[in-house]
Amino acid sequence: SGVPGLYLRSNGNYYSRYSVNGRRTWRSLDTAVAEVARLRHERRRGELEVSRQSGGEINRDLRTLGALASELRRQIDQSAISPRTKAGYRVWLDRLEINWPADFQTTLARSVTREAIVQLRNHLATRAIVKRGKTESRGYRPAVVNQTLTALRLLLELAVKNHAIAATPFGQSGVIEGSLLMSPKTRRPELPSSEAMERLLSEVGRVPDLEAIEDPRMRSIRVEAAANAEEYCRFLAYSGLRRGEAAALRIEDDRGDTLVVRGTKTDSAYRVVPVTPALRRLIDRIRSRRPGGPMLAIKSARVPLQRACQRLGIAALTHHHLRHYFATVCIESGVPVPTVADWLGHCDGGALLIKTYRHLRDRHSLEAARSVRFTVQGEAHL
Repeated sequence: SGVPGLYLRSNGNYYSRYSVNGRRTWRSLDTAVAEVARLRHERRRGELEVSRQSGGEINRDLRTLGALASELRRQIDQSAISPRTKAGYRVWLDRLEINWPADFQTTLARSVTREAIVQLRNHLATRAIVKRGKTESRGYRPAVVNQTLTALRLLLELAVKNHAIAATPFGQSGVIEGSLLMSPKTRRPELPSSEAMERLLSEVGRVPDLEAIEDPRMRSIRVEAAANAEEYCRFLAYSGLRRGEAAALRIEDDRGDTLVVRGTKTDSAYRVVPVTPALRRLIDRIRSRRPGGPMLAIKSARVPLQRACQRLGIAALTHHHLRHYFATVCIESGVPVPTVADWLGHCDGGALLIKTYRHLRDRHSLEAARSVRFTVQGEAHL
């Protein structure tokens, strides 16, 4: 092109060629217009020169995955994100380091190719050892695999920012086309019908073989524990609250027609939600026994819920499935998706719910279409 380091390649686009940490690198300028290419090329050269003058030592230090991981952990610790999110990022990085096929600390960022990432993805999905308590299995869920790959992407983006590499394989196309992430399993939960859910909630509150318990004191303890578990599960199913939100709820937060929810996941999760008739009856029953203090007597009913599912032959449900059940019933009852999202404490205006419950929205859309009329009463038109 007549400009040092600026080349016009056979595909018609302009490219910059420069040296990063002793390695010659090409980068597309994403234009076939000479003047635009010259401006972008000069801006890029200026950025590299500033980097060389002000941060050369840092750039050399951040060439390996181990060094990049240490720097990313430092940035995470100093960020303003929640402690829970920080802990999650650390877990992703630890999992990446454990499953990296070579020496993670000394692997150069520039040696990480798309093919290497695909091999890592396949290892995580099929061969990685997953420990759950005392049991072991092989292969992580797609969501966990994608979290681990996201940790690698963050490391490589940090390397690009510090000019250790020119670009990350996550933004490139090549022999292996398509996204490097796995296709996640559908977020749509398989939930029992309303009738089956009511039977399940009642089963949570039942003590099997109660008559076989001879000690009256032990019998009373078991009955109370089962009642608390049923109350807990019904509350999550009728309110859609997260576990942490339910645990923070107090009797004083009941305002009659509304409930004050102190969100625990994000600042935007703090909200005031309307009380449905089923929830109203449940809260009234709770208040008749506890005039003040925490709304719920326990903070988890995982084991009673799972055992009730086993006794009824229902696929195992979790606390979060009860939140899904609430959202499902609301949407099936005709509540607009953005309104349900507000009740759940989502800040995306319902985007996640639309993606998760598209099957419900489509069905209700067809039902709504049948009610549309283009005729005036008393007139007939083809």
